[in-house]
Amino acid sequence: MKQTFLRWNMQPDDLRNLTPAKARDLITRCLREAHRETFAQNEQMLGHNSAGPELDLIVEGAVRLAFREAHEDYENPSPAGLKRVVQVLARKSAAWGTPPEIIEHHKRQIAWVLECLASGVS
Repeated sequence: MKQTFLRWNMQPDDLRNLTPAKARDLITRCLREAHRETFAQNEQMLGHNSAGPELDLIVEGAVRLAFREAHEDYENPSPAGLKRVVQVLARKSAAWGTPPEIIEHHKRQIAWVLECLASGVS
């Protein structure tokens, strides 16, 4: 079955009151939007409900695992740790069959968020 990969685009409003925790949440939203169909299809194949809050929990779980792999604290992320998490998620996305151009697009979106976080722009 052909999968659809949406492109998440960070919006200027996303940068308001930017903190490491908000950047973490933007990374989660980015992953959810890009892989919504992939996660939903996998859950349906397993016979699970793949809509709404259930899908959000699956995506959050994937992000939490990436934090663990990056040796980063999910609850208190650091800017450097968030960069490592993005690398883990990019590697996982490639393993899930995400096209390279989709991965690179989302890495650029999150790099923009992390640059703004590092520079204190909000």
